[in-house]
Amino acid sequence: MQPLTHHQIVALVAPFSRAGLQVDLAASQRLERQLAFRPVQHPAVDGTHPALTETLWLLAPEGEPFTLRRVLAASDGLEAELEATGSDAGALLARLAAVPVQRQWRQGPGWVMALSHRVTGSTDAAGGGLQPTRVAVQLPGFRLRWTPPPVHSRLGELRLAAADPQARLPEDLLAVLGYPWTRLVAMDGAWIAHLRQRGNGLGAFAQVEQRLVRTADHLAATFTAPPALFHRRHWGARWRVTGRRSIPALLSLGLVAAAAAVPQLTLAPESVLRMLILNAPPLLLIGFFCLREVPRIEIPPLPRPLRQAAWQAAGDTAAPTTHATLST
Repeated sequence: MQPLTHHQIVALVAPFSRAGLQVDLAASQRLERQLAFRPVQHPAVDGTHPALTETLWLLAPEGEPFTLRRVLAASDGLEAELEATGSDAGALLARLAAVPVQRQWRQGPGWVMALSHRVTGSTDAAGGGLQPTRVAVQLPGFRLRWTPPPVHSRLGELRLAAADPQARLPEDLLAVLGYPWTRLVAMDGAWIAHLRQRGNGLGAFAQVEQRLVRTADHLAATFTAPPALFHRRHWGARWRVTGRRSIPALLSLGLVAAAAAVPQLTLAPESVLRMLILNAPPLLLIGFFCLREVPRIEIPPLPRPLRQAAWQAAGDTAAPTTHATLST
């Protein structure tokens, strides 16, 4: 790969110069064919976003389409990226400029959300033609991160990390919001859950963004209240979660009971019911592996009030290491 020449740089930055942007040669990487532009400051907007620093990066690989990336960074390290790919650098700049800063940042009581997107459609498409690539939410003492599902999956990952390495969270912390949210599992120094979505189209991702806002509101309200209130507020929802988690085990027990009852039935050799019963095991096995989400057969714990006095130690800002998930 040949580094960018002076003449190539002049040609590439022409549309950016006309828009009032200046190339930052010191930050650019000519060998990697990446151009950086001088940062632009955005003042804080109450209820929308904090003070932000905007940086543009243009990747110009040899013989391939350009990639323009906009990075909006807050002082606490939270970042929102916007990326577009195409053969016309000026058109890419216009497409990114059509997405306001407010589209990629959300604020609510006790939380700030940064949404990163990839441009995949026109501005009048669902979700503004933007496909989320990741979402980060800053909460008091916690940070939530969402990543989209892989190909042929409908489960986006929710990763919740705490500043306090001794923090403890209930398994149904997010599942009480409804079926799209799965249980929390302590893993790799954080807690992992999943957010179900319908399809991978722009409309489905627009719904995901709405659910992430609801998730942030729920977590902020939960973490600003004593843990004991969680059970009182979500008593009914916690029992519904337990019921949903019990369904695979109950179905399995039902199948075992049905199999035990088959010898007691008097069926003719040519009976259709007999044929269905004999072929049920392989059909159920095939159906089991054809599911997008493999059911988890378990006996879930009964919901009980949380015993800890606080969600985490006061003033603890250490990086998360290992955590425990409360099963009761």
